[in-house]
Amino acid sequence: MKASASYFVASTMKTHTAYINDKQVQFMDVYDDKAGVSAKEGYRIISEAEMDIEKMVSVLEKNKEWNGVIYLCGNPDEAWHRFTGRFTIIEAAGGLVCNPENKYLVIFRRGRWDLPKGKIDYDEGPKEAAVREVGEECGVTDLRITDELPATFHTFPQNGKRILKKTHWFLMNSDGKEKLVPQTEEHIEEAIWMDEKTIREKVFANTFRSVRLMLTEYFRK
Repeated sequence: MKASASYFVASTMKTHTAYINDKQVQFMDVYDDKAGVSAKEGYRIISEAEMDIEKMVSVLEKNKEWNGVIYLCGNPDEAWHRFTGRFTIIEAAGGLVCNPENKYLVIFRRGRWDLPKGKIDYDEGPKEAAVREVGEECGVTDLRITDELPATFHTFPQNGKRILKKTHWFLMNSDGKEKLVPQTEEHIEEAIWMDEKTIREKVFANTFRSVRLMLTEYFRK
């Protein structure tokens, strides 16, 4: 799967969080308690009354000093729908794969650590695509899906259009006995098993913020 300049978006039932150029945007209810939010270094708090979504996104994309935006709105769900409605949506799928030694499959691509994923073909569903893409990118064939993880999204321009790619994520098991073979034609330099401690020390320091957030939430359980 090809990497892009803009990156991931994730949403939950209680809040909506986007990653644009690897910078976070949180859509929050203007009436929520903001304790702790303003303490995030490099973040700006912006209300929909002072800046509409289109302008907020444009400013965040261009500003090199901001780490993220807290976007305060009267209805976060409605704001989220307005945000996603500005894009053409395409879908992908990938996996967080665990072996019997409690190690996880990670890849190194284009200078960053990542998880294997790729585009869903027209004749397959998300689960089929996730298993196929992990297999193709890492050479693993004994994959078994055990759970579904929160979906993420990332944005990028394509042929004059603004694309929002939704990635379906699945938790998978593997016996870990197969030799890992990184798919070099997809610019994957390395596929490796890592335990949680190594992931926190090595991967967290050089991955996309959305991937770090997803792994942090998973390890917290």
